[in-house]
Amino acid sequence: MEVVLFEVKLLRHIEGFSPKRVDWLKKKIISEETWKVPIAIDDQHGLVLDGQHRMEVALSLNLRKIPAVKLKYAEVPLRSLRPQYNFDWQDVVQRALQGDLYPYKTVKHDFSVPLPSVSYRLDELL
Repeated sequence: MEVVLFEVKLLRHIEGFSPKRVDWLKKKIISEETWKVPIAIDDQHGLVLDGQHRMEVALSLNLRKIPAVKLKYAEVPLRSLRPQYNFDWQDVVQRALQGDLYPYKTVKHDFSVPLPSVSYRLDELL
C-alpha cells in the first residue's frame, strides 16, 4: 500500500465519531509528537473508510496534510455492524456526498492487509 500525504480539507466522513475518542487520540498524538497510522480513503471522493477519529484530530490540530492510503472503494469489502442497515459501497458514497452520515460504528471495512505504520512529526503535517 502506498502512503500519500492528503489534504485534510478534502476529507469527508462516512459516519459519525466519538468526541471522547477524538479527545483521547488527540492527547496521544500530541504527547508522542508523531502521526503513526495513515487513514484509508476512497480514491475518488476523499471519503474516510478508516480513520474518522484521526480525521477529526487532524482538523482540531489545524494540520494541512495527513498520511493516507487511497483505495478503490468497489474493491474494499464492507459490512454493517448494525442489523437495521443494509448497504453497499455505492450507498455509502451517495449518503456521504449528501452529508447524510451513518451513525458511529455502522460501516465496517474489511481490509485484506493491515494499514502500514508511518512516522511523521506533527510539524511536517502543518
